[in-house]
Amino acid sequence: MIRLSITLTVLLSFMSGAAHAHHSVSTFYEVEASSEISGTITNLRWINPHIRFTLESVNENNAIETWTVEAGSVNSLERNGIQRSQLDVGSEVTVVGRPSRLGQPALYAAAIRIPDGETVVLQGSFGEQQAAAAGLLAASAVASENASIYRVWLRGRAYGDSVNDLPYGFDLPYTASAVAARVNYDPLTDDTALECIPQGMPGIMDNPFPIEFSEDGDDIVLRLEEWDTVRSIHMTAGADPASQPATPLGYSVGRWEGETLVVETTRIDWPFFDDVGTPQSSEVETEERFWLSDDRTRLNYTIKVTDAVTFLEPVTLEGYWVWAPGQEIKPFNCAL
Repeated sequence: MIRLSITLTVLLSFMSGAAHAHHSVSTFYEVEASSEISGTITNLRWINPHIRFTLESVNENNAIETWTVEAGSVNSLERNGIQRSQLDVGSEVTVVGRPSRLGQPALYAAAIRIPDGETVVLQGSFGEQQAAAAGLLAASAVASENASIYRVWLRGRAYGDSVNDLPYGFDLPYTASAVAARVNYDPLTDDTALECIPQGMPGIMDNPFPIEFSEDGDDIVLRLEEWDTVRSIHMTAGADPASQPATPLGYSVGRWEGETLVVETTRIDWPFFDDVGTPQSSEVETEERFWLSDDRTRLNYTIKVTDAVTFLEPVTLEGYWVWAPGQEIKPFNCAL
């Protein structure tokens, strides 16, 4: 359980890197500003993709206000030792977090001070820093001499984290038509995550949840905890990809180049490149590369995306995952 008696305003620094979980937090909430609200929890939904609760507060004019508070997923919070029992309807709490950038009485919570006076840190992901703090990375280094790609990996950094916590890709070489189309995207109505619709490729690979590789005969299965996603990577000669039906995850063909797994995906039928409305066409293709670090505790990743309708030239993004023994893929079970 992560409970820290520290100044609440310091906790906003933990929010960096949370902008691409499920839907873009920085689309709905301020990036730099912070707010602090005290009140009574009147409703609580402990669900994926984000826990949510309402907070009844009295403002400076002595009028009652109802705030909507959102935090990380159930899975991420539980990995950080935060349980449903710590937040109860009727509890008097203080919440610090990012205020709405849409003018709504809403916060994305970084931390909550609970009735006993301690602070519950609502860190959104269980990645490299948390694994190191728990002593898991040291244990993995000792046990990893013969380790392979076939295990559960925790996110260290997704490729969207590399652009200073803004909706990722704003500095990529987009075509004018792609930029124009993004203007019409309304996150309140067009965000598929709000309807628990699983994200397609390549955006599904930019998420804060664990992934797991396993063998299926000669082929490889890649399970992603987010949206209970299963990707099949075809490693042997078979059907012509062009003859396969188009799906949100596309059709993936893999090969080994030494110890690097190379995966080429075509036949992607998914309208968005990212979670902020950047469109992509049916011609989009991706080339992913996965390889282990020298100590075999880190899974490095690059993805090259080619789509002449969306980009002036192919773009390459990078990220990585880390290994912490004993972790497993949890059911996601998104609920509205």
